Amino acid sequence: MLKTHQDRNQLQMLSLDTAVDKNSIVRVIDVFVDLLDLQEIGFIAKGQIKNGAPAFHTADLLKLYYYGYSNRVRSSRRLDREGTTNLEAIWLIKGCRPGYKTIANFRKDNPQALKKVFRIYNRFLLGQGLFDTECVGIDGSKFQGQNSTKNNYNEKKVTQHLNHIEKQTEHYLKEMDRLDEVETETEIELAQRIELSEKLDHLQKRKDKYDDLDQKVKAARAEGHTQVSTTDPDARALPKRMNVVQVGYNIVTAADLKNKLITNFTVANQLDTYLLAEVAKDARVMLEKKEDEKLIVLADKGFDTGSELKACAENNITTIVAVKKRLSNKKNKAFAKNKFYFDEEKNEYRCPENHPLKTNGNWYLKKAYSQHRAEYKFQRYNCSHTICGVCPHKIDCVGSPLQQKKGRLIERSASESYIEENTERYHLNKELYRNRQAIVEHQFGIIKRQWGFDYTLLKTKKKVEGEFSIIFTCYNLRRSVSLLGIAELIERLKVAFPSLKIILTPFLSTVTPFSFFRPNNMFTFSKN
Repeated sequence: MLKTHQDRNQLQMLSLDTAVDKNSIVRVIDVFVDLLDLQEIGFIAKGQIKNGAPAFHTADLLKLYYYGYSNRVRSSRRLDREGTTNLEAIWLIKGCRPGYKTIANFRKDNPQALKKVFRIYNRFLLGQGLFDTECVGIDGSKFQGQNSTKNNYNEKKVTQHLNHIEKQTEHYLKEMDRLDEVETETEIELAQRIELSEKLDHLQKRKDKYDDLDQKVKAARAEGHTQVSTTDPDARALPKRMNVVQVGYNIVTAADLKNKLITNFTVANQLDTYLLAEVAKDARVMLEKKEDEKLIVLADKGFDTGSELKACAENNITTIVAVKKRLSNKKNKAFAKNKFYFDEEKNEYRCPENHPLKTNGNWYLKKAYSQHRAEYKFQRYNCSHTICGVCPHKIDCVGSPLQQKKGRLIERSASESYIEENTERYHLNKELYRNRQAIVEHQFGIIKRQWGFDYTLLKTKKKVEGEFSIIFTCYNLRRSVSLLGIAELIERLKVAFPSLKIILTPFLSTVTPFSFFRPNNMFTFSKN
C-alpha cells in the first residue's frame, strides 16, 4: 500500500518538546546551565536594549555554545544558523534568536567565567566518584593559533629581511646614480627613474616596518622572550613534529586513570619542559588531595626536567616520567656522567676507576637565558689532576691535555637527586606507565581527530583559555553521559545542585580552592 505525503501546509498541533529525543545531550546541557547562577559566576552579555536590560539571556548563549561544541559546531555564524534551523537548538534556547555578533562576543568576553564553569562541573564529577584521585596522566598538544608563521618574527628573521632590503636599496641607488650621469634623459630613462623612485619608497616603508619589529624583538628579548607575533601577541612558534613549526599554543591537560576525564588544563606558549609542576599541583587542588595524600603523575619525556620533578616531590606528587636521553660530550660512553656513582652520604662522586671527585661545598648559579629557561643552582665535583694525569683512561675520561691538568669535572644540580629517583621509579613501574598513552591520547584524539578542533578561534592566551574551557567542559559532559547515561546524569545533577548558589559564594572570587564544595556530603548520590 502506497503511503501518501502529508500536506506541509496542513495545520498540526505539535509540542516542540516531543521533537527532542529524551536521550539527547541537549537535555543535560539544559539542566546543568539552569542550575548555575551565571551572574554570580561573573558572566556578562554585551548588547543592551534601550531600557538597559540584556538583549538575550546569558544562559541561552551559554547553552548554545555547549550544544554547538558538543556537536562539532564552533563558528558563531553557524551557531546563529543552528539556533534558527535546528530543532534541538531552538528548543534549548527557547526560540531566542541572537545574532552571530552577539554569540561571538559572549565567548570572547567571558573567558574567566567559562573556566569557572568547567571547574564547577568537574567538582560535581569528583563528588560523584567519577575521578580517579590516585593517578593522572599529563600531556600536551599543539594547536594552531590565529597567527600565521609569516607574521611571527624572531631576531634572525628580522635581520634577514633588513639585510635583503639593504641590498635591494643599494642596487636601486646605483641605478639612480647611473641615470644621473646621463646628459640627455630620454622618455625611457625618465620612466626608469620614476619606477626606481617608487621602488625605493616601497623599500623605505618596508624598512620602517622591520625597524619597528626589530625594536619589538629586542624589547621582548629583554623580558625573556625570543619571538614577536603581530596578529596574536601571545602565540608562539612551536615545533610540532620533525622540522614542522606551528604558531599557536601548547594545551597541557591532566586526565584521570579510571575514566579519562580531564581534571584540569593550562594554555601555554612554550614547550612541556617547565609545565609539569604547574599542571600537577593544579590537579592536586582539583582532586582535593589532602596534604598527606600522594598523587601519582604519569608523563612523557618532554616533561623530564629536574626543577619540575623537584617541585612535584615537594608537593607530595610522585612522578613517573619517561627519562629523556641526556647528551654527553664523551665519545666513550663508559665515562659519561651517568657511569659515575654518587655517594650521597659523603657528597662525592666515584669514577669507573673508583677515584673520588670531591666538592668545595659552594653552590653556583646557572643563569636563565630566556623566560622559559629556569635558572638553577649546582655544585662542582673535581678529581685531583695528579690522579687524572696518570690514569690510563685520561683521554677518554678527561679529554684534552689542558683539561687533564685540572682533572675531571662534574656538575650536579640541586635537583639531580630527584632526576635519579624518578628514573628509578620509571624503570620499576613500566607497566603502570604504559597506561599513560591510553589516558592522555584519548581526549586529544577525540577533540582533534573526531571533532576537528585542532586550531583556536580566538586571540590572546586569556581568550584561548576561555574557548578551551568550553571544549573540555563539552568533552567531560559527553564522557559522563557515556558513563552514566542521560537520565542518570540529569538526576544526579538535580540532587547535587539544589544549594549551588549558597556553596558557590566563596568560590566565585577565585578559581580555587574547592574544599567548601562538600557541606553535609551534598555531592554524595543515593537513589534511596
